[in-house]
Amino acid sequence: MTEQQFDVFLAHSSKDKPLIRQIYQTLKGRGMRPWLDEEEIAPGQHFQQEIQRAIGTVKAAAIFIGEDLGKWQELELGALIQRCVSKSVRIIPVLLPGIESIPEDEYFLSQYQFVKFGETLQNQKAFDLLEWGITDVKPQNLDSTSLPDTQDFSRKSTVSLIQEIDHDKILYIKNIKDPSGIWAYRLEGVRSGQQPIFELTWRRSSHGVGLPKAGDLMILHQQAKVTHVVEFLDDATREEDFGVFRRVKAVWMPSQQDWHQLSHQREVLGFSPRYSDGNTHALQSPNFKTFQEAWKQLSDFQLFVVEQLKKLDAAQS
Repeated sequence: MTEQQFDVFLAHSSKDKPLIRQIYQTLKGRGMRPWLDEEEIAPGQHFQQEIQRAIGTVKAAAIFIGEDLGKWQELELGALIQRCVSKSVRIIPVLLPGIESIPEDEYFLSQYQFVKFGETLQNQKAFDLLEWGITDVKPQNLDSTSLPDTQDFSRKSTVSLIQEIDHDKILYIKNIKDPSGIWAYRLEGVRSGQQPIFELTWRRSSHGVGLPKAGDLMILHQQAKVTHVVEFLDDATREEDFGVFRRVKAVWMPSQQDWHQLSHQREVLGFSPRYSDGNTHALQSPNFKTFQEAWKQLSDFQLFVVEQLKKLDAAQS
């Protein structure tokens, strides 16, 4: 297979094969080139080797989530995601009919904008959105009202959490970045009422992964905007070939749907970080010069940030 021979890899459980065949035919009818195992793997070929080879030839991977992921979820999904990330392949979670949200165990998938079919595959809007994700070209009949809900993490829960946090625990800050250039950790798959828990990622070459302890808080910023405050749930790290992970819970996220309209980070932080790495930066470190120049007392900064976030919540209500 040559580079970019296919547009999208269709990852699915064998139990969902009848639905996936219909989706495969619809995508072909729209002029796309989907990769489906039963169409591309000849008898006698090594199944896993061919899948690994296919990932290197696609622009995107559509990960279909049905009512029973079964062994595919347990054994193959993690490895598939690792491969996609290492190859800079766009990941598109797709909720098949009857599925309302991304499973809580799949923290990594919840940071990506998803496509939801709702009650049936006869959903033109869902196919339009899937085509947009695959081709990066927005179909003309899509408008802003066609987009799925961008944030189920409600403003009410955000405000109550920011009011209840221990501001003394705000000890770290980190720059985050989504490989595809969009916003990281939007958590669209988290339903209202669910805990907004996910895995925060560091590159293997990054520093300070283990610095925060359980209960510590970290500010996350991206594209010069403050987008999260997260609480570390434990001291454990999980290592994979492409990164290191820590389990965190969001205690603050913007309620505003368009994050481009958020205030510049300097208005929330009282300074503008000058680094662009993905390292853990300890606010108390004497080497954090930009912070030390702006703030003489860590406690003053902690109180300031909480007040600014409360003001943002009030303005967005």
